[in-house]
Amino acid sequence: MPAAQLALRKNQDRRVRAGHPWIFSNEVAELSGKAADGDIVDVVDHRGAFLGRAYYNRRSLICGRVLTRRREEIDLDFFVHRLERAVAYRATIAPGLEALRLVHGEADHLPGLVVDRYGDWLAVQVLTLGMEARADLLRQALEQVLEPVGVMRIADSPLRALEGLPLERGVWWGVVPDAITVAQEGFALEVELARGQKTGLFLDQRENRRFAEARANGISVLDLFSYQGEWALHAARGGAKSVLAVDSSAPALAAAKRNAERNGFSDAITFQQGDVFDVLRELERGGERFGLIVMDPPALIKSRSHIAAGARAYRDLNRAAMSLLVEGGTLITCSCSHHLEDELFKQVLRESARAARRPFRVRSWTGEPPDHPQLLAVPETHYLKCAVLQAL
Repeated sequence: MPAAQLALRKNQDRRVRAGHPWIFSNEVAELSGKAADGDIVDVVDHRGAFLGRAYYNRRSLICGRVLTRRREEIDLDFFVHRLERAVAYRATIAPGLEALRLVHGEADHLPGLVVDRYGDWLAVQVLTLGMEARADLLRQALEQVLEPVGVMRIADSPLRALEGLPLERGVWWGVVPDAITVAQEGFALEVELARGQKTGLFLDQRENRRFAEARANGISVLDLFSYQGEWALHAARGGAKSVLAVDSSAPALAAAKRNAERNGFSDAITFQQGDVFDVLRELERGGERFGLIVMDPPALIKSRSHIAAGARAYRDLNRAAMSLLVEGGTLITCSCSHHLEDELFKQVLRESARAARRPFRVRSWTGEPPDHPQLLAVPETHYLKCAVLQAL
């Protein structure tokens, strides 16, 4: 049983009661009893009514993250049940997928934990002190439920620094090859869990890439921030006349070239290393035009204090891309910055179109696939925006 109780200030319990798991330090009235950072505490309102059990970290702005609304023990059985529930959900919405997200943090009631599956291997992100303190239980539960051949522990997110945790990355247990090949959307793709970005592949764009394939036939395609070339592969398979894939990372482009070779599209895709902002300016000066442009940048807004600067960067990128489209051409533009909310992203795109002096038709507006679920009470679980626009 928890040895301490976290009491919220008056009127500061509404969000937690609505289902949000985060408790901010300025919402807390007092901590009674003894609790070390990482310990489980009971959460109560200002009258003492029980709200749930959370792990606690006084060093973090989010000092509590609710794990359960019940008076249950946070033990091995607890984590096994949560994992089994997460896996059962994926079996209904993505049966047979070799590469997908099995645990999506708060959306699976496991805040601070992300688990991606790549065939027989797992990539596990432990983002918070509360989960770090229960790493042994997590390992036992993952072994029991999923029986992986090997697990890469990915603990190098800057979010860990906010929790007072070191940044590291390495094999947690088992054997993890330098490179794994997995099937994704009909392609054989390379995954480097030890050296890749985030957890290896960007699995959240799996369904959105189909838009590129459906619109690529017979046209020139520009893939910006291509990473390992999955958008480019879809465009090539869709019958594109040519595909130019641009990224600043030499290792990412090398992996993209290997993916193109592995899937028989080496001759269809040209790879260019360079800063995307610079490349866009060069293409504009050269009078280049494309029938389809894909832009899937990394998160350009890391915190609320960077919203204005990040919005300007998104605006500049989209204006340049819009200027490079032929009449009737398609722009698929994305943002994975959860601080750039939907309405602000739409405003940025409207301002970009105005600066490019071009009208656009909205063909689609989408986001994450169902294995990256959103919780109604937790808007932070919705972070990915993908707009499909047609130049008129």
